[in-house]
Amino acid sequence: MIFKKALFFVITIFCCCLQRINAQNQFDQDQFLCRILDEDSKTPIFYATVKLLGTNRGVIADDEGQFRLPSTLDVSGKISLSSIGYRTKEIVIGKLLSNQINIIYLKPNVEELDAVTLVSGRKKKRRFTARQIIKKALQNIVLNYPKKPFSYIAYYRDYQQPVDDSYRVLSNQKKSTQYINLNESIIEVFDAGFGTDYLTNKQNQTLLYSYHRNETFAQDSGLAIPYDNVKEKYLESVIISPLGGNELNVLNITNAIRNHDRMSFSFIDVLDVDFLKNHFFSLQGIRYLDDTPIYEINFVAEDAASGALHFAKGKIFIAKENFAIHKLNYEVFKQKKKNALYRVALEYAPIKGKMYLNYITFNNKFQVNTDYYFRIENIFLDLDNMFFDVYFNRKLDKKTITPISNKFKITYTYKKHKVRIKDVLTFDDHLRIVIDQEQLFSIPDFNFKNFSEDIKLKIRNISDIDGNVINEIPKVTLNQYREIFVQEVFPGKKIKDTTKTMNKYAPLSTSEINLFKDKDKYWVNTPLKKHTGH
Repeated sequence: MIFKKALFFVITIFCCCLQRINAQNQFDQDQFLCRILDEDSKTPIFYATVKLLGTNRGVIADDEGQFRLPSTLDVSGKISLSSIGYRTKEIVIGKLLSNQINIIYLKPNVEELDAVTLVSGRKKKRRFTARQIIKKALQNIVLNYPKKPFSYIAYYRDYQQPVDDSYRVLSNQKKSTQYINLNESIIEVFDAGFGTDYLTNKQNQTLLYSYHRNETFAQDSGLAIPYDNVKEKYLESVIISPLGGNELNVLNITNAIRNHDRMSFSFIDVLDVDFLKNHFFSLQGIRYLDDTPIYEINFVAEDAASGALHFAKGKIFIAKENFAIHKLNYEVFKQKKKNALYRVALEYAPIKGKMYLNYITFNNKFQVNTDYYFRIENIFLDLDNMFFDVYFNRKLDKKTITPISNKFKITYTYKKHKVRIKDVLTFDDHLRIVIDQEQLFSIPDFNFKNFSEDIKLKIRNISDIDGNVINEIPKVTLNQYREIFVQEVFPGKKIKDTTKTMNKYAPLSTSEINLFKDKDKYWVNTPLKKHTGH
């Protein structure tokens, strides 16, 4: 009977896993899976814009150049694919295949630095310096970005990614884990306009249309740190404002262009005031978005701003014609470290003469204790025969139990009388520590009545078969990601009083879902899982 129950339990788990795999495969088959690559280098093009021609709707490819399209789209329709520095390409949806990843190449479109000039006046040509271009771009924010209300519908996600191989090793996984605790949503963000405070203005709100914890990817509750946990999730000596609220709230605040007149993050600080004085700039050349020439400018933080412990660098892309900031990439490192402490990438796109958010992604590195460590699972005290049976969560390396006097210690009562250990016996699944009864009973004031509460066992410096020392809790280094990818912008749209708005300071999962009649127009752009051989 026990065997039948165990067999039923195994079959049930297998069927559940199979259903999950089949559901993911069916989900993939109902969509066109695509990847955008550089035609010359064959490397992914980060965050390319994919638009449904004839509409204002679309999707943003991820940092692997990947995106999904619903198979319900009109196959006679077209999509356009664009990215700064590449020629825009149009593709008929009907030519995409539904049973494989469609590889799409974009051709680079870059102008060398020698050709970078700007006409000033009728005849005179002169080259603007990088610092002059930045200064003009900051002055023109009030002209190039919307001061009137608007909204956008977007795909939002947050998740963790291991920085190194430590999580895979500790969790005994054969393959590296790319996404952990992936949460996905369709949201609508209402903005009262540039110049209004994101936190305090009542018209600056977010509506949640869907929320989904994607369990086809790895889930680890131990890594889901509370959003206001300053000590664990944020960084010393740098500022990310504000240290609180949910992940979406943190992401919106770190938009240095939208919040150009207030603190965003180190070492951009207040963009209007500190960006120029905190960095060195160098003009690299011109890239094109369709026929629009855009300056590409590199920068690094001055030592006076970043201090001796940190190093910061980035790129900013500014339109040659109206000095609108199209894209800003920023990353901060601890000196001599290859992995960034945090990264920000954001892009704006022109719609009806104004610049609106296209995407923003922000991630920061943090360390967290993991549950994957060698520890005691249970201890049983046999009062008749006076021994402890100790069970562990992993297989014990029996060679590490000696010398016994250094590895095991038993004390009695608050006075901590030392109790002699007669023997330590090893079994397949546990240890038995045998107490010297004669010595125990000779201890002054020995009282059998409270014995089980007064006797204590301590074990140290033994290891499991993989060499992990007992109770040594390893730390896992992760990146916490938050990302918004805009699918449609609505200039002039205001929020209605009847909607259920998101609490900016509570987890997104606790927000109420709003009814949304146009939900089929927008889709969750779930990351494509890596497959063997691809």
